[in-house]
Amino acid sequence: MDHVGRLVVREALHLTGGNRTRAARLLGLSRPTLLAKIEKYGLRIETQVS
Repeated sequence: MDHVGRLVVREALHLTGGNRTRAARLLGLSRPTLLAKIEKYGLRIETQVS
């Protein structure tokens, strides 16, 4: 199940250009919960600058 969670969080970050607030909102999570999941899954955050 952790594998699926990692994929979902990674995809949400990709869809939002790395915007953690928007990704959390997309997933129905609080920002601190999303940050905990990012740390748990060892994801790197790459933000896109327009």
